[in-house]
Amino acid sequence: MEANDSRDRDALDVDRRTLLRAGATLGALSVAGVSVGTERTRAMPDGPTSDADGEPVLYQYFHAEWRDVEDDLQRLADLGIDGIWVPQPATPMLEWADQTTADQDGYYGDPHPDYGYLEPHPPIGYQPVDYRDFDSPYGTEAALESMIETAHEHDIDVVVDAVLNHMASATGPDGAVELPQFDRDEHFHDYGTLGEDCYWQGEGNDEERALYECDLLGLPSFDHEHPHVQREQADYIERIADLGADGLRLDAAGHVWPWYFESEINPLADDLGLWRVGEVWDGDKDTVTEFANTGMTVFDYPLYYALLDAFEGGDMTALAQDAARGIVHEDPSAAVTFVQNHDAPGPNVGIDDGDDPANYDEEGTEVELAHAYVLSFPGTPMLFLTAESSAAVDDPYLEDLIWIKRNLASGPAIDRYVGEDLYAFEREANLLAGINNGPAERTEWVETSWVNEPLVDYTGHRGSITTNDDGWVELSVPSNGWVMYAPEGRGETARPDGELTLRVTVEVEPGESVYFTGGTDELTNWGGGVEGTWSAGNVWQVTIDDPGEFEWKTRRGPSGATGDVWERGRNHDRAATHPEHQGWDA
Repeated sequence: MEANDSRDRDALDVDRRTLLRAGATLGALSVAGVSVGTERTRAMPDGPTSDADGEPVLYQYFHAEWRDVEDDLQRLADLGIDGIWVPQPATPMLEWADQTTADQDGYYGDPHPDYGYLEPHPPIGYQPVDYRDFDSPYGTEAALESMIETAHEHDIDVVVDAVLNHMASATGPDGAVELPQFDRDEHFHDYGTLGEDCYWQGEGNDEERALYECDLLGLPSFDHEHPHVQREQADYIERIADLGADGLRLDAAGHVWPWYFESEINPLADDLGLWRVGEVWDGDKDTVTEFANTGMTVFDYPLYYALLDAFEGGDMTALAQDAARGIVHEDPSAAVTFVQNHDAPGPNVGIDDGDDPANYDEEGTEVELAHAYVLSFPGTPMLFLTAESSAAVDDPYLEDLIWIKRNLASGPAIDRYVGEDLYAFEREANLLAGINNGPAERTEWVETSWVNEPLVDYTGHRGSITTNDDGWVELSVPSNGWVMYAPEGRGETARPDGELTLRVTVEVEPGESVYFTGGTDELTNWGGGVEGTWSAGNVWQVTIDDPGEFEWKTRRGPSGATGDVWERGRNHDRAATHPEHQGWDA
């Protein structure tokens, strides 16, 4: 059987749209004594037992108009994306013209020093003016409703952003800003701006009260005890539900009193059948857990900072379960994991030399390695690719990992090897993952749950291995790469018979192509080879009829001709469909 390619995801028996609605009613999170990956009772339904069913994958759109999202849904469905997150639809203070771009000075002028790494800023939609008007720079209310309906036709859930902490500042790029629903004196706190002149008008200085009642980035903070504020926000959420949305992403949740979610927002969302995830931007696990305990899932910022330590800081021991920095280590069903989002850059992504946008670093190897982790470890991953990057969710490496997450990644996580460069873990009796953040290939003996069992690397990076009588196996992981092993036949229902896709990631000179050759007629029987197709990231691939057991290699040569320079090293076998390239023979 092939290792991982040419998959018919429509053949899956998973009803993807059950993932949010079935978990809309959430209980309080109790983190004591929960094994990693053993409970899925909050944000997601109980995991199915089929080998073809792993865990869902979500995708974030940002600064994309509703019609563009709608046009993209077939592609996401083909990839196996289960749900999408889109910005809030309320009328905002800022328009497209207020963004900072390469050819345009926006509201901030230069990219924001804290939040301007990933997207042109300021972000559109996060300074609401009127909850009652859903026509926005992203499109009309009718266009939003059409997009949601089309998503449902593709079995994709839609999570809509809701900004409940604040409204627009008093002064916008064109002067004073009016809030037709609210009175700035009656319905907001007025204790200054968090981190600057913030104070609490009472006895002493209460830092917790300041966090929840002082303005964030100068945006007026709601008085959530006021009945009018509660009614207007409840009406807003009900309108989102009426459009057919499946869930809410609660913006700046960490600056709203937790009681408000526990007593008002989460019970309302339960009644409306809305799943929700809160943004609590804090690396402290206890702080984030306090919000999860109100009855919501949360973005796993503690894990995010561990990912930075591992893949940017170069210390993979930060991911070990005994470090237990993530919500995912306590209750995976409460954790929405991520490598980056529109605010938080992934490892080694951002402006690396002052504030000059010309020195912007795009997603690279470190982000790919971090994706390999979140797309195999417990938790519900939310994927985001930057606007500046050429990366796409259908890049071959992400396509493979999404398939693995949805088909193989289930069961508790067990650490099998923890080192500075290499981290290996098992999803008990389902998947053995190895991730190498070092410059050289690593080989280690690791324990597994399988005895005398052949295992296939479903990424195609390495060949098959077999566990011994004691359940141990010799695991080799390529430099700056990963492997994902499982028994043969896992996910077979998602794979069409008869095709095999070979891929390599390698650079060639301008005007040259990569040619695939091997011991089959279709691969020219070790002749000049079949010219591959190129995709972003210098990935070359060719799809052939599956010939059974065979060996293959690559050559390079002028485009539109044949390959005349051989790849160095040994031949690749049938199991290695996406091996590490060995360089070119001089």
